[in-house]
Amino acid sequence: MSTEPWIGAFIERGARLAIDELNAHGGVTTSSGSRRVRLTVLDNAGSPAKAAANARKAVDDHAAVLLTDGTGAASVAPITDAAHLPVFICFEGGEALIDPSHRPSLFRMAPANKPMARRLADYIANSRPKVGVISDDSTYGEQGREALLQAFKIDEVEVAADQRAPARSPDLTTQVLAARQAGADKLVVWASASDVIAAIQAVHALGWKVPVYTGPTGEDPLVRQRFAEHPEWLDQITFVSFRMTSEVGPGPFEQFRAGYEAKMGVDLVGVRQNGKQVVQPPDWPMFSYDAVHLVAASLSESGAPGEPLMEALNKISITGANGDYRGYAADQHEGVNPSDMYFARFHGFVFEPVGDDPLSDTIPSVNQLQD
Repeated sequence: MSTEPWIGAFIERGARLAIDELNAHGGVTTSSGSRRVRLTVLDNAGSPAKAAANARKAVDDHAAVLLTDGTGAASVAPITDAAHLPVFICFEGGEALIDPSHRPSLFRMAPANKPMARRLADYIANSRPKVGVISDDSTYGEQGREALLQAFKIDEVEVAADQRAPARSPDLTTQVLAARQAGADKLVVWASASDVIAAIQAVHALGWKVPVYTGPTGEDPLVRQRFAEHPEWLDQITFVSFRMTSEVGPGPFEQFRAGYEAKMGVDLVGVRQNGKQVVQPPDWPMFSYDAVHLVAASLSESGAPGEPLMEALNKISITGANGDYRGYAADQHEGVNPSDMYFARFHGFVFEPVGDDPLSDTIPSVNQLQD
């Protein structure tokens, strides 16, 4: 779990839905027969040390799998590698986290920073921008910054300012002003949702009309909640993330969504648009949901957790909640195709795929208003 409420919630809710589905059909198949699945929720409090302690508890409790946002993955890996306990990272996208040779127990079921950063650099490069980068000191911010700077270098995007801030800063005026004074005409914020909020507040306090680009945290409902009185402030935000619907069309995602909302309830953002409640679609819960179902399929093949399960995970694949393929190989532990990154922009409190990017323009809008 995580100190970021949205991140912790989507990991738990996606996993719980998958477990409920498995148990409704008798649980998972092992060499000793069918076993019901149980979910234990632990909070890492954003601390690598706590994440490592949670990993030790998972090993002691003979867990079949550990789902995490990725906090402290470098500290977790030695513990879970030795115990042959598979760990699925469902949020953090740092390139260095996934290394099947040195961290065989770590699998990522979430978009990686590198393809998101590359897509963002490609997306803005033709306008010959001067970019101001703001990142926080979390692993998410630091690793995202590294990926951004590498991508901007490849695309020859000028970085006019490179500013860092403590995670969840209440005021980023200093960093935003530095970017403006350096001549930036685009602002990229790769940081927690709280820092995205602080950056937007600073932009408007300074009267700066600059487009703002973020990573997946721009989608966090907290951002929209904080700007409930200023929906127009969201209009300048574009975020890069993974596409919700797959190449086979929106049908699989809509089927997953119907099942999710019937079981888990509708995730209300907490704001209204056109007199209707704004709804957060269950896009990120798909990752923990898919991870649990992939583990279940692999357990049926391996017959037992531990090393047999680890071996099975390197060859078993499933069709994920949105119709995309989910699976790994011994030398490849990334679960999201790099080509599946898209851009979305807010229209009021609702986000939609942008129309000026070839992939994003082909993706259908997903309803986010409760009838």
